[in-house]
Amino acid sequence: MTQPTLKLTYFDASGRAELTRLALFLNDVSFEDERLSYEEFLVLKPTLPFKQLPTLAVDGEVFTQSHGMARYVGALTGLYPTSDPLGAYRVDEILATSDDITGKLLPYFYESDPEKKLAIAKELAAEALPALFAGLEARLVTAASKGPYLLGDKLSLADIELFVMRMNLQSGKMVGLPTTLCDGYPRWQAIADAVAALPKVQAWYVTHP
Repeated sequence: MTQPTLKLTYFDASGRAELTRLALFLNDVSFEDERLSYEEFLVLKPTLPFKQLPTLAVDGEVFTQSHGMARYVGALTGLYPTSDPLGAYRVDEILATSDDITGKLLPYFYESDPEKKLAIAKELAAEALPALFAGLEARLVTAASKGPYLLGDKLSLADIELFVMRMNLQSGKMVGLPTTLCDGYPRWQAIADAVAALPKVQAWYVTHP
């Protein structure tokens, strides 16, 4: 199959595009990594499907939805188990849980008042996020198989997403949210550590700190 021409467009941040970026880079798939300023996004916004980022252009056709594009790239690269329905379900469960976590964080991201933002962060750190993290850890333990990853020895989109989530939560960029918030979940930690140790992941962050 001829490799399609790919262009991934997002802000100069990890956010909702990092899973797809890493999936492409880890498999040596050539793509244009377009990173916009907020001002550039506002200019482009009226032309975007659903007026949002990220987008993935495949041979010039523009697609949306971050986990949809990640699954497409996963199907191209073997990071999404298209021939294993239960394995695919396990991956989807983790991606959907990531969406749930992001949904809980959205009020925090959208709040501009510093005091209100801190109050939201305090509430998230006390109840909402630990509850989701505990549920996530329980699912990872239930799915545990021989090997460092969700599906054993086979790296998948789920493992990369777990790494990206932990990286973002530990970044210190979310004021009011402790960087230790995702500590205490050993299976999540082990999977994220296994991804972080991959030489190509380390190479990516040398050039994309």
